[in-house]
Amino acid sequence: MGDGSKSPLSPSWVQALSGKRICILTFGCTYNEGDSDRLKNILVRVGSVFTQDPQDADVVILNTCIVIEKTERKMIKLMRELEGKEIWISGCLPAARPAVLDEFPAVRVLSPESIHTIDLDPCMTSCGPVAVVQIGSGCLGHCTYCITRLARGHIRSVPQDEILSQIRSAVLGGVVEIRLTGQDLSAYGYDLGEPSLPALLREIGKISGNFYVRLGMMNPATLLPIIHDVADALDNDHIFSFVHLPVQSGSDQVLQRMGREYSSSTYLEMVEIIRKRTPGISIATDVITGFVAESEEEFRATRNLITILKPDALNVTRYSYRPGSTASRSGELPDRIRKDRSRELVRIGYSILKEKKRELVGRSEEVIITEKLKPGTVMGRTRSYTGVVIGEDLPVGTKYLVEFTDERTHYLLGRVVRSLS
Repeated sequence: MGDGSKSPLSPSWVQALSGKRICILTFGCTYNEGDSDRLKNILVRVGSVFTQDPQDADVVILNTCIVIEKTERKMIKLMRELEGKEIWISGCLPAARPAVLDEFPAVRVLSPESIHTIDLDPCMTSCGPVAVVQIGSGCLGHCTYCITRLARGHIRSVPQDEILSQIRSAVLGGVVEIRLTGQDLSAYGYDLGEPSLPALLREIGKISGNFYVRLGMMNPATLLPIIHDVADALDNDHIFSFVHLPVQSGSDQVLQRMGREYSSSTYLEMVEIIRKRTPGISIATDVITGFVAESEEEFRATRNLITILKPDALNVTRYSYRPGSTASRSGELPDRIRKDRSRELVRIGYSILKEKKRELVGRSEEVIITEKLKPGTVMGRTRSYTGVVIGEDLPVGTKYLVEFTDERTHYLLGRVVRSLS
């Protein structure tokens, strides 16, 4: 649109927010972060300025997440605390839980879809060292616990050429870490006729420049038909050796009640394929504990799977019913049981992470610097996406051979042995 944000075809919110001092508060997934980045780039072009302090802003935009009840309550609390401010709300809450807004008649809605109706000139996009590139919204799943699909709908893939153009532009702008994101990365292309994530990854590998791509979440059900092609495509100089593959439960009966469309054994087989093709790859997974009618035996199956899997990152969510989901409420577990099971899995995951990080101490690997943390300290990433904190002021994008001197469970401490740039 050129300076299309002032076009008569632009959504009304563009003019309404033009020239104002704005604070965007973003919650939830990386896809939401991408929406906020895009929103900021649109509004900068119409004279808006941004602050991190909501009290210093004319307008507060809440980019919301409602994946669990606790997060939704946080959104509601924020709207109450900010009463008196001009508030706009985006993200999943207005589409999936519109009744919540009845309590807040002054709050205005900014739909995520309308953010994507405005074309951005990639050359005008502001870039830091890390950028989010969205490859598609929505999913193919029918998970009974989920209401995000009410907000995001069916998979809508971004054309491959547009994605590649965004990545090239980001790399030219100095980005060294690109976070490829969607509600389900392995569903990419299904709406265009065939699954095409492997083809996209191969094309990304042809782009020149000093950058790495971190893949976002994939659903085992949509990854299964393309597992070998994806595993092959991960052998790529521009792709971090990292896969986020949520298992959600180790019990096939629970997976069936969740509507997950794969078995625990199939999940482990896919992980084995990936690990054989790319030794040393990091596997991140998610688990929902205390799902409806989860028995002690079913919980033990999840605990056992995590012990076998030994993930490099484990996110444990305590189940909570979401209005609008299709999960049965018959057999809901007391909060005490859900909390105890969640804590047990967190302890197991913590123990696995500590052990894995301890095994790395004393080794040396190539690390690319991706972020400045504070004066004199930087964050780097190994090829397997392990975070390494280094107490030196090193330029973003440079590579070093780094010795790992200590561990902090979720990251390593390191010292530079020599430059590789």
